[in-house]
Amino acid sequence: MPLRPVARLLALLLLAPAPPALPADAPSSPDAEAEAVRRETTLLRREIELSRGKEFYLRLDAEQGRLALMLKGVPLDDYALVSLERATPRVLFVPRRPAEDWMLKAFSKGRLSPERERDRIEIVANVPAPDASPSPPPIPKTAEESYSVPSTYRIEFEEGLSLEIAAPGSGRNRPWWQRAWDAVVRRWQDRRAALSRGAAERVRLRAVLEAEDAAALYRSLPPDVRLLVVGLPYP
Repeated sequence: MPLRPVARLLALLLLAPAPPALPADAPSSPDAEAEAVRRETTLLRREIELSRGKEFYLRLDAEQGRLALMLKGVPLDDYALVSLERATPRVLFVPRRPAEDWMLKAFSKGRLSPERERDRIEIVANVPAPDASPSPPPIPKTAEESYSVPSTYRIEFEEGLSLEIAAPGSGRNRPWWQRAWDAVVRRWQDRRAALSRGAAERVRLRAVLEAEDAAALYRSLPPDVRLLVVGLPYP
């Protein structure tokens, strides 16, 4: 049974075993070990903070290959990753590298791109006839009927990270013109991200999910969701 974030943090700080003995001719790197402990401790603290808050957040575990939608430390949905890739934008073939500690942040204000299309139902109350029975109100559409899910979409965060969700073979229910427009929008977003300054996109993670999981995440993602990334190899 996996340890809770608080228990894992205590185990890391108080019960960490001593490093194994090295041969006399093997170089030791206490600085590297201390840095690894610092990164793991920082991520555990971020996870504890998110689990104590009232905001929805995504927990992307690169090592376990899972993407979970969380609230107060409890997974509401959990999806298996088919694959995960990391990329950085380039300007004139020169990569725009992020800060070294970008993986230690809890990203905020995630929003979908393209956004979900919302249908507004407006009910107009008419004065019924004295002997007429009232008509039943319209039945709202289900999430599957309301939202057409693109084959590729992004969750863009304020700190300059975007999580691209791809599902090969999905999006076939969208009209051809909508799929073509989605492709044009993605290319324009790529160029804008590479050429803009400031808090523009610095890192992109591309997660491939099964079509059903990608569609479920697109339809149910809360607004201003947060993100914590764990298990990525440190560059």
